[in-house]
Amino acid sequence: MIRSNRVTADAGGRGWRLALMGAWLIFLAWPGVSWALALKPGAPAEYRVQPGDTLWSIAARYLDSPWQWRELWRHNPQLDSPTQLYPGDVITLTIAAGDAPTLDLQRGRGQTVRLSPTVRRAPTREAVPSLPLDRVKVFLDAYQIVDPARLENAPTVVAGQAQRLLSGAGDTLYAHGDLPAAGSRLGVYRVGNDYHAPGGEASLGFELHRLGHASVVRNVGDVGELEVLDAVQEIRGGDLLMALDEGGIATRFLPRAPEMPLVATILSVPSGVRFIGRNDVVAIDRGRDDGVEVGHVLQVMRQGERVHDDVRDTWVTLPDTEAGAVMVFRVFDHVSYALVMRASQALAVGDRLVVPADLRDAVAGGSER
Repeated sequence: MIRSNRVTADAGGRGWRLALMGAWLIFLAWPGVSWALALKPGAPAEYRVQPGDTLWSIAARYLDSPWQWRELWRHNPQLDSPTQLYPGDVITLTIAAGDAPTLDLQRGRGQTVRLSPTVRRAPTREAVPSLPLDRVKVFLDAYQIVDPARLENAPTVVAGQAQRLLSGAGDTLYAHGDLPAAGSRLGVYRVGNDYHAPGGEASLGFELHRLGHASVVRNVGDVGELEVLDAVQEIRGGDLLMALDEGGIATRFLPRAPEMPLVATILSVPSGVRFIGRNDVVAIDRGRDDGVEVGHVLQVMRQGERVHDDVRDTWVTLPDTEAGAVMVFRVFDHVSYALVMRASQALAVGDRLVVPADLRDAVAGGSER
C-alpha cells in the first residue's frame, strides 16, 4: 500500500515538472507510481485569506483537484503550516522560469481592538477550517449510527410527567428497561434510517438523532424516573435512552484521497432534500471497516443514461460521468457521513463514489504491491 502523505517530489530527484498549455503540472513520483498535480491557469498571483474561507476553497483557487493540496504545500516550505491559515494572511504564488511554482505566506496582523483608554489587545484569530463547520455541526453533535444489536435492550421512554406523551427540558419522564444508577446522565435518542447496502438484506446500522439529555433520579424495579436536562425537540414515548460516547470527534478535516481502491454508494440525504447539491450532507455505504477515514475525498459518478440506437434498434448505456466530489467528515463501522464539496449537476441517492480519477491508477497500482 502506498500512503499518500509519503509521496513527495523533492530536490533529490524523485519528482519532475512540465509546463503545458499555460498550466503548470508538478509530476509526483514514487517507485512504480506517479501522477500529475495540476495548477490552475487562472490561479491568483496573490490572495488574501477572507473570513468564511475554508482550506478546500483556498486550495480550489490553485488546484483542479483541491484534495491534492498537501502536495503543493509540501513542495513549498515557505508556507509552513497550511492547516493554520488565518483571515488576513496573504498567499503569493510565484512561477519562475525553470522552477516549480512556489507559495509564500505573509501573516496578517489582524485588527486591534480598543478595550480601555490605556489598554489595547489584538483579538485571537481563528484558523480557517477545512470545510464549512456550520453545515456538519449537527451531525457531529447529535447523530450516531449504531449496530442494531445495541438497540435491542435499550431502555425506552414510556410516559412523561402526569402521564403526558411529550416532555421537554425540566420535565420528569419515565422509562422502562435496565437503567444505570441514580445520577447517571444519558442521551435521549430517536431512531431514524435503517441503512442497508444496495440490494443487501443485513442492516449496516441504525441512525439515531439525539433529542437531548436526561439524568436518572431513581429506579423502582425496571422503571426509572428521569429529569430532562435539555431538549432540542420534544421527547415522546418510544424514544431511547442510551449512554453513547459523545467525545473524541474530529473537528479538523484534512482533505486527501483514499490510499486504496474504494467504491461506495450514496445511501440517503439525512436532511431529506430531493436533489443533492453543494454543502449537502449524505450518508454512504462504506465505513471504518472498509478503510474509510475522516478527510477522504471521493468523486461522484453519475450513471450513464440508457438511450435508444434507432439505426440498430437497440438500447445502449452511455458512459458514467463525473458529477462532483464529497469529503468524509464522520465515520462509523459500516456507514459514513460526507459533505458534498463540489457538484457539477444535481446528485442523487444511488450515485456511485470512487477514488478521484487523477489518483485512481496510482492507488490501484499501489494496492498490488
